[in-house]
Formats: sequence, C-alpha cells, structure tokens
Amino acid sequence: MKNSDIAFLVYQPERARRKNNSFDGNDNVGAKVIIDVLSKNGVSVDFCSVASAHKYKLVLLSLTSTYDCIAFYKAVALRQDWSPAKRKFIVIGGGFGMQNPTVLRKHIDYAVFGRGEDIIYPLVSAVLGGSNSYEHESVMHLPDIYSVKIQQAKRLYDSDVFKEGFVGCGNMCKFCHYSWVRKRMHNANYGENGKIGETYVQGTLTNNNSPEMLFKDIPKITKKYGRIRTALDGFSERLRFTYGKKITDKEIKANVEYLGEFEKTTVLIIYNIGNMPSETQDDRDSLYGTLCDVKPKNRVIAIIHTTPFRASLATPLQYAEVQLNPSMSDLRFKTIVDTPTFLSKHSMSNESNFSQLQTTIIERATEGTDALFHTMCFSSKIKNNIAAKKIRLLSNNFDLKPYLRRYHPDEEKHPGWFLNTYIQTKTLGKIFLKT
Repeated sequence: MKNSDIAFLVYQPERARRKNNSFDGNDNVGAKVIIDVLSKNGVSVDFCSVASAHKYKLVLLSLTSTYDCIAFYKAVALRQDWSPAKRKFIVIGGGFGMQNPTVLRKHIDYAVFGRGEDIIYPLVSAVLGGSNSYEHESVMHLPDIYSVKIQQAKRLYDSDVFKEGFVGCGNMCKFCHYSWVRKRMHNANYGENGKIGETYVQGTLTNNNSPEMLFKDIPKITKKYGRIRTALDGFSERLRFTYGKKITDKEIKANVEYLGEFEKTTVLIIYNIGNMPSETQDDRDSLYGTLCDVKPKNRVIAIIHTTPFRASLATPLQYAEVQLNPSMSDLRFKTIVDTPTFLSKHSMSNESNFSQLQTTIIERATEGTDALFHTMCFSSKIKNNIAAKKIRLLSNNFDLKPYLRRYHPDEEKHPGWFLNTYIQTKTLGKIFLKT
C-alpha cells in the first residue's frame, strides 16, 4: 500500500469542543487507535479535507458523537465529488456516533459498529485490494441497511498512543448505550494514576489531575482534588432508582459534605440527565431541595450539567417516549443554592430541546427520514431561529411522532431494528416493559 492511498477525514465539528477545534485538538482517541493499528501493520495514514479526499483511494471517517453525523453531512452532502454517482473513493466510518447510519448511507460505503481495531486492517486490505464484498458481522456495506452485531473488545488497548483501563460499566443503567453495548473488562494492573476501587482517572481527558468517578465512590477519596467529575443521571431519587442509578438523596448530601472536609474549594462537576420518561417538575424540585440542605464545612462548588434524555439504541430505553420540554438550555447559569460554603449552579452548556430532537431524529432515522434530515441541516429558516421556533418549523412540515413516541418491543420494526449487541434484543424489551 502506498502512503497516499488512505487518509482520515478532518471536518469542522457541529459543536466546538475545545478552543483548539482541530483534529488533534479534539484528542480523538478512537481515530488515534485506528491509526496506531494500521501503522503497526505497515500502513501509513494521511489526513485530508472534504476537498482533498479525491486524492485518496480510501477515506476514514470518525464519528465521535451523533452530532458528528450532522457535521459530516453538512460538509459533504452538497458536494458533487461526494455524491454516490461521482465519488471515486471508498469511505469507511465508525465511532460512538455510528449507531444508525441511515441518514449517511449515501456518503459512506462501510459502517463499522463497535470496536474497530480487529476489523480495520482486514477491511482496509480488502478494499484497497479491489474487493467490494468484505463481510463481517459488525460491518454494514451501505447503502443497504441490514442486521449487524456490535463488535466487542477482545482485549484492553494498551500502547504508547492510548492505555485503556476498562471497557463497559457494571451499573447497567437502563438508558446508557455505553453499558449495554460493551462487555465489562478490567485490567488488574491498571490504576497507578488514580484508580479508586472501580473508579478511574481518565488521563487523556483530565491530564491525571481530576478523577471521573462513580458517585458512590466519593467517600473513597483520600486526598484533595481541585475538580471531580461524577454523575447522578436523574433529578429525583424516584427516577434514579427506576432507571438504574441507585443514588439516594441522603447520599447526595453526605457525599458533597464529605468533599467539604477537604480544605479550600472543591469543584464538583455532576453530569445529569433531564426529561427522563415520566419526569415532572416535582422530580426536579426534589434535587433542588436536597442540594439546598447541603452544608459542607469548606467551600464546594457543584455544577449540574444536564443532558436531555435520548432513547439510545441497544438499551432497554430505546423503546421509551422522548419528551422535549422543558428545554434543559433554559436552566443555563441558574443558581440552585448559594451559601458561604456551598454554591450549586446549572451548567452554562446545557443543550437545547432542538439539539435533543436533532440527535433523536438521527438515532431513530429510517429511509423516510432523508428529507427531514436534509431540511434540518440546511434550512436557513431553521438555522436563524431560536430552538422552540426551529421545532415548530420542522413539525409544521414533517411528522415528528415516529421519533418521539413510545415503541412496544413486539412491534414489527423499531427504527434501530438492525442493531444487535451481546445482550439479546428480547432481553432489552423485557427489561423495558418491567420498568
């Protein structure tokens, strides 16, 4: 293979994740692992833009989130050299955002689901060798949509590029795509940089300065950290217990006050999920009341970053209804409690209900979604309006019910019918019906 045969596509993301919004600045671990695998097999990988992609035989596409489906489509959909009829290069796409490839099926040739390090070299070799019939249970040859199984890790990835500590999560929260599509795998030798029981420090994200940990493990901390990341994933104790995050209000108070035992200020970033099925204002008020009762000795700042619920594929809640209101973006900057030793505020970067709708449409897309998705990406009226007006404009021209409604597991075809994991789909349905 020549050095110029293959390149990773660099394109402008939909959301700026860092000040350095370049490919390297976004620290794309998945892409770096793939490049590392290919390099070890003697394949050099360049980088290309949408304009220079035609110089290569094969272009690799990393979709790190569902938002990247939007960004990629905006970058290529209007270009003749990326149209199915004119495109002369092969595109292989993968990553966490590769859950439902339907809206991108005309611009990608092979979609890889799940772990790609054991697939990529044989796939690349077959494609560059002239084959257009590579088959693997975790690879979909687009534009056809058919049943695939998400590839599991056979081992933790360990190299100079990326040292992986574990795969999967034992909590198995009913809404979590990460938990339900990855078998749990631990490296017993990992933990020199801050492992606390089943908790870890994500060195690639925090430079080993702040642990990202399960909420229950906060009392295991034995030294001062300036910043700690954790998750509640539910405004009320009722919601958390219903959907798998068994954290009591009493624990919230006790754990925040435990951090207040350390001198100086501790910043606690708390990831949360809002608009969960059956959520009401009473649920939201429940968390606010609990936080108002917290009285730490030393100053703690708790930032609540609330992501709106998605009915993530391959989880028990893939069948759940999606409610768009209230918009989590309306909570931005709002102070929950402010005392001399405890400040709790909502995050400034909470997403809007239109963002929630966008990604929901992608995850529940069918071939009938094409016109809606194209309008969502390119309509100037939608682009130049506030979130609520954007939703009204879309709903005036398209039926949004298929993307927001509750599905029954026994229905003939769920929008994500093709996606299978190591847990049987029937099992996911049974868990949902018992929720």
